Amino acid sequence: MHRTEFPRPLSRLAALVAVAVVVTLTGCSTTGDPDGGGSGGVGSGGVGSGGAPGADRPGSQPPGRALPAGPAVEVETVADGLTIPWDVVRDPEGVIVTGERGSGTLYAIRGSGERTVVDADLGELYDRGESGLMGMALARDFATSREVYTCHSSADADDNRVTSWTAAEDWSALESPRVLVDGILLADRGLHSGCRILVHPDGTLYIGTGDAFTGPAPQNLDALSGKILHITRDGEPADDTIGDSPVLTYGHRNVQGLALRPDSDQIVAAEHGPDVDDEVNLVIPGSNYGWDPNAGGRYDQDVPMTDTRDFPDAVEASWRSGDPTLAPGGIAFLDDPAWGEWDGALAVAMLKTSQIVLMTLSEEGTSVTATAAILRGEHGRLRSITPEPGGSLLVTTSNGGGTDKVLRVRPAAG
Repeated sequence: MHRTEFPRPLSRLAALVAVAVVVTLTGCSTTGDPDGGGSGGVGSGGVGSGGAPGADRPGSQPPGRALPAGPAVEVETVADGLTIPWDVVRDPEGVIVTGERGSGTLYAIRGSGERTVVDADLGELYDRGESGLMGMALARDFATSREVYTCHSSADADDNRVTSWTAAEDWSALESPRVLVDGILLADRGLHSGCRILVHPDGTLYIGTGDAFTGPAPQNLDALSGKILHITRDGEPADDTIGDSPVLTYGHRNVQGLALRPDSDQIVAAEHGPDVDDEVNLVIPGSNYGWDPNAGGRYDQDVPMTDTRDFPDAVEASWRSGDPTLAPGGIAFLDDPAWGEWDGALAVAMLKTSQIVLMTLSEEGTSVTATAAILRGEHGRLRSITPEPGGSLLVTTSNGGGTDKVLRVRPAAG
């Protein structure tokens, strides 16, 4: 399925003849967790080193400026001994559930610290590269429906897919699977699979996908990769998608974060750039975000993240990393007065630079007015962020080799 080449909705054949195809895996890390962004490794937390393509564009982080320190926080280890827990959720009773990307093993963690395995029949998991068990989410009515959503890479079906499950009352198993979305492209090496799930208060699901390292996919409306999808809880396209497909927006590279801004209808997404220009975007239904790595069917990522030359209507990013990349993972809005001046800010987990970046968005959500960093260099690569009642955040690390943790991060008292 992922080897299919798609027609381009917009052509620039003359330009492609002159372009040398560049297939550098600059979005990969050498740590064994290849979706680290940029050149991989743990950065200093600085933003930009000069000469950043796009650093003078609206929304870009100025190069050469270190992020200021954010508010003081307290950190508690909820669970350790994990290997790349890609996402984490918390049920109304306080049970925390997370899953390891490579093994597909799911764990339920109770307040006492007791940890048990949650049985789920994922079939044969495709666990190469950046693929495996990824996003998780709970239905808004989980307390009564027990409905859980996952996104995983299926070796059996050769795709990425979103599945609905029913959790046993004691979290011993996920049962009664229903596939809501299948056919999301899966790359041969497992690159750029996404796959974040956001459940809206109206019960619908937003799903961020990667471009599967496939040139034509992001601009092809018949492909589900390089997109943000919007579906009902039954898997049908929501009422604001393009045509009769689940595609809400397109022209994305690798969407890793989705969040709903409190007290608004603004959906915000974060995605990896190639060697420059990670992005935070305001999600506008029906819009093109301008990523087009297609070079005659091959993948050339030496192109702008937001190509407004070939796509004049492409939506500009609310924030760009410039050069170097920071490698964003999950995102969440802070929504508690305990965060002080940062209450309402967007928190972005960063893989490559091992920090959480706090961003104050403009009222319209189209620009970032202030940034700061917390946990800089303290816990290695940070993957996901899930808010808890009371203002704390559940954060997963992504260092591999059984060294990963689920952390609880809260504003420091006093």
